[in-house]
Amino acid sequence: MPKIERSTNVHAAVTDADREWTEFMFRTFMGHYQSSVEDLEWSLADDVEEEGVVSLTPLDDGTRVTVTITYEGDRAAEVAVGAQLERDLAEFKMFAETRG
Repeated sequence: MPKIERSTNVHAAVTDADREWTEFMFRTFMGHYQSSVEDLEWSLADDVEEEGVVSLTPLDDGTRVTVTITYEGDRAAEVAVGAQLERDLAEFKMFAETRG
């Protein structure tokens, strides 16, 4: 199955980024995320079937947040899911950095 991976660097420690990601998932539930806090796995709703994993990597000046999605679908689904993921990561970066 194809994978889509996108990352963003956030100026926050890993523990803060983890807390902010969990908060972000609950605050921005717009119908396209279904989340499980225990393992940070989630899927996107709609007609495309996906699984995702969020990983947090410490950096000297913050944290890299990487989301990898494995999905079933055609090229149009890949473009749509990738675009949504980019928007969500940009929104998360702003959310995490303005709250910290």
